[in-house]
Amino acid sequence: RGRQEFGPRALGHRSLLAVPDSVEMRDRLNRVKARKWYRPVAPMIAEEALERVFGKQVRSPYMSMAPKVQDAVRAKFPAMVHFDGTARHQSVSKNDEPWIHSLLHAVASWT
Repeated sequence: RGRQEFGPRALGHRSLLAVPDSVEMRDRLNRVKARKWYRPVAPMIAEEALERVFGKQVRSPYMSMAPKVQDAVRAKFPAMVHFDGTARHQSVSKNDEPWIHSLLHAVASWT
């Protein structure tokens, strides 16, 4: 969205968006981005879902944290998890980027 991005991890303006619900999706994104096969997808997560995903509120708007992902979430969304069970995520609040935040809630309603 938009013509350019600016600043640390300019949220969603050059992102490839996908639901990380399979290893095949991770592999597909890695092929598109010409990355190593084992690289996980870095998820954008609405702030309201952080506790459900990690068991605690871990705000990380600039992808500076990599907390452990809950077992049930790892099983449902394997593409977003590193080998060690963590995810280097970007937390998204309604104030950060309203459009991305709304999109995340819409996708969550059908996943």
